[in-house]
Amino acid sequence: MEKYKMSEYEYDISFFFPAIRTKLWAGVYESLKKSCKKYNWELVFCGPFPLPEELQGIDNVRWVKETGNVSRAVQAGILHTKGKLIFIGNDDTVYREDAFDNALDKYNSECGPTDILQCTYVEMGERGGQPQPDNYWSVGFHGAFAPLQGLDQSWLLATEPVLHRDYFIEMGGFDCRWEYIDGSTHDFMFRAQKNGSKIICSPSYVGDMDWTPDHQGDHGPIHDAMVQHDQHLLFATWGPPGANGRLKIDYDNWKDS
Repeated sequence: MEKYKMSEYEYDISFFFPAIRTKLWAGVYESLKKSCKKYNWELVFCGPFPLPEELQGIDNVRWVKETGNVSRAVQAGILHTKGKLIFIGNDDTVYREDAFDNALDKYNSECGPTDILQCTYVEMGERGGQPQPDNYWSVGFHGAFAPLQGLDQSWLLATEPVLHRDYFIEMGGFDCRWEYIDGSTHDFMFRAQKNGSKIICSPSYVGDMDWTPDHQGDHGPIHDAMVQHDQHLLFATWGPPGANGRLKIDYDNWKDS
């Protein structure tokens, strides 16, 4: 939607986190300072809880209040970002030194304004930090997607994406019927590739992400949203051949969620 696009940008990239784990935010900030030294950036957290004291008063760190579901937090919060590019991440990740610089170098040299870079990561916790196989980021690797006739099995997944802010808005952003952002992110990436977008992977792992399954820790509401609601919506939406022509959606859909 043209009304949400920007004519000028204050930053090269906005690191955006729909987030609730405030005790981890300072660590995110400190790791980003080491990971992204070449580019001008801001860090934006969006959720119900304000910035912890150690991040208050830092010029390029901001908080946007949002009390809705995670997809809605992304949709509403992105409108407050001021970067040409956006990165949508998780606050339980520690970013590796120089990794974002290398990833953004690759994005800027190989991608156009409608293309997307997946920032690959290592999952810690119970998964022990084992690297994923090279084809892990392809739709065809995951058997759960096989029955969905609306998908091209050669498409890629981008769960930690870098892309142009204006393209995110042009495509309508996230469909906020998905309560958690796994489903809404997959849906966006499927629509983008159907629209001709190219997805590439970062040249190296960008971060080390905690992995908490099922109802462990604070993961219970996320697990329930994904299993009880979001998976069914994904199958209903992308199960039919051609996904019933699904492509661009209304960005303002978050207002009804």
